[in-house]
Amino acid sequence: MLFDVVGLVDEPSALAIASVIRGLDPQAEVATDVDRGRLLANGLFSEKRVTETLRAAGYPTSVAPLHAEGTTCCGGCS
Repeated sequence: MLFDVVGLVDEPSALAIASVIRGLDPQAEVATDVDRGRLLANGLFSEKRVTETLRAAGYPTSVAPLHAEGTTCCGGCS
């Protein structure tokens, strides 16, 4: 699942956000892109749970839009 996260701007915020996600699922796969404010998270949780939990932690979050071809990616493409 790919998300846009307000406040994901540096390494400390990336670590804090990863910690919040791993609080939902300790085995979650988490990748962040601070240049784009993007979070890739896969685990035992829903998109709604991620957005609600990150908002409660002070990071307004939305599901990233689908690409034109109808898929999301890790956020690494340009």
